[in-house]
Amino acid sequence: MKLKPFIAAFLLIGLPSLSFAAKKREIIIGFGGGYSLALQGTLREYEYDYPLLIYFKEKGKLEHSLSANVQCFFTPTLGLQLEFNQQKGSYFSHLEWYGKDLGEYIYEINHIEEPYWETWSLSSLTISALIAWRRSPRQKIYPYISAGGGIYIFSADKERVLHRWRLGGKKWREMIKIGAGLKYLINGRLGLNLRVFGETIYRRSVGHGQTLYIGADQFDFEFFFYEKEIARVGRVLDNKFSYGGFDISLEFRL
Repeated sequence: MKLKPFIAAFLLIGLPSLSFAAKKREIIIGFGGGYSLALQGTLREYEYDYPLLIYFKEKGKLEHSLSANVQCFFTPTLGLQLEFNQQKGSYFSHLEWYGKDLGEYIYEINHIEEPYWETWSLSSLTISALIAWRRSPRQKIYPYISAGGGIYIFSADKERVLHRWRLGGKKWREMIKIGAGLKYLINGRLGLNLRVFGETIYRRSVGHGQTLYIGADQFDFEFFFYEKEIARVGRVLDNKFSYGGFDISLEFRL
């Protein structure tokens, strides 16, 4: 996915706010990265082995994330943050479908896919309220919490991820984000921010029917019998997907 439009949008929305900042306001720009884990079963591993008929395994995982943000504190304790974040992930699949047991005989299929990993990414733009526990902007170390929302854009290969894993393809919808962390002021201009966060993205359910089939149950034998192609049934997107992680960022005070 090309990031230039999102970076441009981030700069156009975030940086103009700097010109309106008075001397009493504290402006912070941060850049960082970290890792995330899923908070629900969407990424769990499925493995199904029926000897001489079918073997199937799939799993997903989250990887590193990168972020950039602009923070504006109107008082030492209250502020706003505009953040762009990109979360990387990957999906694994391995299918060997030899045949279908029709009771009286075995229908031969002999479809073998080499194991592969496919990457995807989740980009988001959020605005959050910040509450910091400190008495002055010069306080060396202090905790804070944040909460807000925004939009996300999911980018993945339609055939190898969307139709294989049902997380949506090149869609944008709403999301919410919460966080808590600890800031450390190295000097008057430079600081570190260690944060833990959680995100929930919301999507519309689309696809065939209202059942999300898992494992070998998702392969449609009738479609293969008539069309001679492998297809999945129950391609209904989960209404939401939650995950959390941690990151560390370098912050510059203007």
